[in-house]
Amino acid sequence: MKNICNNWTPDSYPYINFSPDAKFSEENRAWQGCPSVAITKKGRLFSAWLTGGEFEPCICNYNVLVKSDDNGKSWSAPILTVGADEENRLRKIDIELWTDKDNSLWAMWIVSPYTEKSTPATIKTPFEYDYQREFPYTEVMVCRNPDDEQLIWEKPRKLCDGFMRNKPINTLSGKIIAPAYDYNGEQYKLRYSENNGESFHTVTVEGKPDVNMFDEIAVCERRAGELRFLARTKRGYYVYSDSFDDGNTWSDAKEYEKAPCSRCYYGRLKNGMIAYVRNLSDAKRCGMKICLSEDGGDTFPYEMVLDDRENASYPDLAEDENGNLYIVYDRERDNRIKLNRETWLSEAAKEILICRISVDDVKSNTLSEGSFLQKVISKAKIDTVRK
Repeated sequence: MKNICNNWTPDSYPYINFSPDAKFSEENRAWQGCPSVAITKKGRLFSAWLTGGEFEPCICNYNVLVKSDDNGKSWSAPILTVGADEENRLRKIDIELWTDKDNSLWAMWIVSPYTEKSTPATIKTPFEYDYQREFPYTEVMVCRNPDDEQLIWEKPRKLCDGFMRNKPINTLSGKIIAPAYDYNGEQYKLRYSENNGESFHTVTVEGKPDVNMFDEIAVCERRAGELRFLARTKRGYYVYSDSFDDGNTWSDAKEYEKAPCSRCYYGRLKNGMIAYVRNLSDAKRCGMKICLSEDGGDTFPYEMVLDDRENASYPDLAEDENGNLYIVYDRERDNRIKLNRETWLSEAAKEILICRISVDDVKSNTLSEGSFLQKVISKAKIDTVRK
């Protein structure tokens, strides 16, 4: 697959690599996590995640993008990577994928500055996280023809202020809502666009219990003009806030349900049902399940366990034109898990996984033909710890 720039040159954006070599292969990765997934109208799947260095956060981190043309059964080598802008000392992290209502693929990542003194992270040697505390804005690069063999990418640009760690949504009224939050803020923030993402304004929501927090807001239109978002906290639960006027005003956020400090997925399916994907455990990043609602998210009578293993986290979901659901997540993200500190070897899986299921599968709690769970998209191969 070839990448083409639309009226710009990659020389001006050296942190974007359209021809990744073996240096970016699984054999040269020591960790990977925080995946995202998107699907086109013709059924091409894209997945992307953060990797590079020994773990996160690190100035060596980079994002990787891959594709599948067989419903997630097999995956390409990296199509492109997005790494640090070394000249301007800006990390490009936490990639998120989205296909909008016009079938354009949006690749979005967070811009985070680091200091001149910042050094690569190591497991053996503690270091100061002196480049992690600011996340000023989200950057985007859009492909308008994601089903073609040659992908034509628009010039990277700032999308909006804030840290976006879940997908935007197209509302039924025509807005784009980007859940790009303020890490250091005392309020929840959502970014709204009425011009197809060319510009955004900010709407704030009261009731945020923690500052310096990865809110990882997931926003969903439950019914026409009626929205809800869920957000992560440090307090052992998700919070929620509701809007009944197309997102113009929101209720103060309050406790939704017990949950670990981790991202969830919460979104509306094409049939109007609400899908909610989160950890099995209420206390830690253990297991993964999907829950479905037929009443706008008031109740979730249908549930399927996707994975019952430890150290699973960060689900994301995409739905194809036939109603099949593709769910990605990571497991045993880096070598700090299952680490032998005498040999400095780790048995961590370091996997990016995908499940393909249907609504009927979840309702019957049985996999139908063509459905699968826990298929490995990618497994990082470096099990040793750098000295």
